Amino acid sequence: MKRIVETELATMWLGDDILFFVWKEGISIDLSGAKKTVARRMSLQRGKPYRILCNINGVRHIEKDAWHYLSGEGAELVEELILVAATPLEQVFSKYISIRMRLAPIKVFPDMETARKYLLYRR
Repeated sequence: MKRIVETELATMWLGDDILFFVWKEGISIDLSGAKKTVARRMSLQRGKPYRILCNINGVRHIEKDAWHYLSGEGAELVEELILVAATPLEQVFSKYISIRMRLAPIKVFPDMETARKYLLYRR
């Protein structure tokens, strides 16, 4: 049975040795929300690093402090980060993450299915 974790900002679950992470539509992320969401992700991971498929579609705003946290301390236990970014704003977000986050390799794809196939192929 798939264990789904849902917060005010995101939904996440494990499957095929991948942690799927989807930010909710139209959200703004502040430092407090980023920390709470990462804490829930870490709880789901139970100390094990995972390749993470993260859909950033729908994120409307991220505060500067939240950016710094998510791309630094909040990136703990991220083995590889695969971002789904389709719009120009999401592309900007993904470029910023790619520049700031040095702890894990990062790839960006335009849709979830292409990203998922990439991860499954690389098992």
